[in-house]
Amino acid sequence: MQQQVTLRELENFVAVAENSSMTHGAAAVGISQPAMSGSIQSLERTLGVSLLVRHRGHGVSLTPEGAQLIAEAREVLSRAADITSFMFDSGSDSVGRVLLGSLVTVAPIVVPAMVRDFTDRNPQIDVRLQTGTQDDLLAWLRSGEIHAAITYDIELGNDLDFLKLLDAEPHALLPTGHALATAETVSLEELADEPYVLLDLPISRQYLTSLFLAADVSLRPVARHTDLDLIRTLVGNGFGFSVVNLLPAAATAQDGSRLAYVKLRTSVKPVALGLVRRKGGTQSRRLEEFVQFALTYHVLPSRRPDAGNGSL
Repeated sequence: MQQQVTLRELENFVAVAENSSMTHGAAAVGISQPAMSGSIQSLERTLGVSLLVRHRGHGVSLTPEGAQLIAEAREVLSRAADITSFMFDSGSDSVGRVLLGSLVTVAPIVVPAMVRDFTDRNPQIDVRLQTGTQDDLLAWLRSGEIHAAITYDIELGNDLDFLKLLDAEPHALLPTGHALATAETVSLEELADEPYVLLDLPISRQYLTSLFLAADVSLRPVARHTDLDLIRTLVGNGFGFSVVNLLPAAATAQDGSRLAYVKLRTSVKPVALGLVRRKGGTQSRRLEEFVQFALTYHVLPSRRPDAGNGSL
């Protein structure tokens, strides 16, 4: 593999050229004269040309190749300084962008209000959101496409760091006319003979299956859909019940039909919702600001007085 020129070698070369002396150039960058001499010789070997003419007792002067390199070296060093300054600013808490991912079913309930409150307090930080499935989020995190994601603690690898925001307890989603709509809690055994509408996303399907297994109730949905808004509307119109983990502020489907959210009695541990980010490496200060804000933020929206049975 061909040896590459380093920024340090270019910096040393410019210092010698500007001082017309190995000794004075070395002093300018804070290294010894022998170290400077070795650096220049290494640069000359890499480029395959002589850059300096050594004049015994009278310093050094540039060869034609050295004169050609000096302008290029100064431009490269200036550009490197610009990059360093830009990335320092991007990594600081005073300016920059946070690229945030969110599970598609979580984002509408949790993320917009959180981001608005954060950016109101930190207007110099731009938070950009993109939504996807769990597989999408994990792939984006590992590729560096996003800085962090808001999702559930399900199927995360050891290379990712999970910071819990809350326990997302399961609730039965019922039409308001249902006999159990005003109950404090309900079990899947009580709903076993009723039609079930399944939110059929991979991450949801796995957790919901565990709830039915724990209750010893067969999972036989009458309908499967990947659209949570459609699930709510179907339930609101009496097509069956469903199970959800996060509760919106209003108990109304998109078509205006009324819904009730009743806490589900189950032996299954609630799934945790939190922030996920890559382990290791240097985290930007703007990301750390967002993480610390999220950890103290009241994640779920306040429920409106007319939002269901008031048991939450």
